[in-house]
Amino acid sequence: MGLFKQEVEYFGIDIGSGGIRLVQLKKAGQKPALVTYGHIELRTGLTTSDSPSDIAEVAAAVKQLVKDAQVSTKYVIAGVPSSKVFSSVITTPKLNHSELAKAIQLQADQYIPMDYKDIKIDWVVIGPGKSEQEQEVLLVAAPNTVTEKYVSIFQQAGLELMALEPNAVALARAVVQPSDLAVLVLDIGSIATDITIVHSNLPKLLRSVNVGGTTFIKSVGQNLGLDEAQADQFTKKFGLTQTKLEGQVYKSIKPSLDQLVSEIDKSIKFFLGQYPDVKLEKIVLSGGATALPELPTYLSTATGLSVEIGNAWIKIGYQAQLQDTLMGISTQYGVAAGLAERDMLG
Repeated sequence: MGLFKQEVEYFGIDIGSGGIRLVQLKKAGQKPALVTYGHIELRTGLTTSDSPSDIAEVAAAVKQLVKDAQVSTKYVIAGVPSSKVFSSVITTPKLNHSELAKAIQLQADQYIPMDYKDIKIDWVVIGPGKSEQEQEVLLVAAPNTVTEKYVSIFQQAGLELMALEPNAVALARAVVQPSDLAVLVLDIGSIATDITIVHSNLPKLLRSVNVGGTTFIKSVGQNLGLDEAQADQFTKKFGLTQTKLEGQVYKSIKPSLDQLVSEIDKSIKFFLGQYPDVKLEKIVLSGGATALPELPTYLSTATGLSVEIGNAWIKIGYQAQLQDTLMGISTQYGVAAGLAERDMLG
């Protein structure tokens, strides 16, 4: 099973910490057309558990969602949280496929901080290097325990897992439009945030930072003496608004958010050091935490870049009557949409 492309009709599925989302597309004209989409909630902590009973519960939820969404194929490509895999863009000499495969296997320990026998490695050439004799390769390694867990989930759900792909790669495909400029995609999830810098429609830098929506909620709860449910409500309602509740929610969130901004700055500096002739155009936000009031303004001020909310459906055709519904859930479907688009986009 590869971590990258397989030529087969399939749907994309994103198993997140709070729920599962899927998208199925079909080829149609200039844009792939939406066939179906769907979402099912999961209890907290379920997807991080490796117990057989919890894996079976996730599989049952997948099976139910596929049935409810009326998916028309048993083949699936799943996203893997970037925090669970090692991803890196490396530079290699120009080699043919078999030579490159052999070179990566022989030199895997130089790139990957895991024992070769304990991982599944895949890679794809993403473009030329800085010289005519070089090429850039996106290298991805997933622990066998991770790939085996996904295989088990989909086998129990009666589906065939064709490939796994890092969430960050799928999301970037969905929300970034072709451009000569670079774009930073910021996916603020419940547990972690993925930072991906895309240039020429290809991921050039991928990082995962342990700051997410749950981090903000816990900080608000601790500082304001609220239980988790109350802290969640306060965070979503007041966010980074400084004029509400004397700015107490803002003050609670700010230290964690500043930590994230620091990691964004480090990523930008590293990228521009590698690609000094490239201009970074903007930040595109995705993930459930993008609904945090005043977040785009805060990030724009902190980074000096324009910030926009990502649209998971921008490269997909759909019926006009779905417009309002799809826009309302757009930031939650980026990964699933990007997985579904993988073999659809030229």
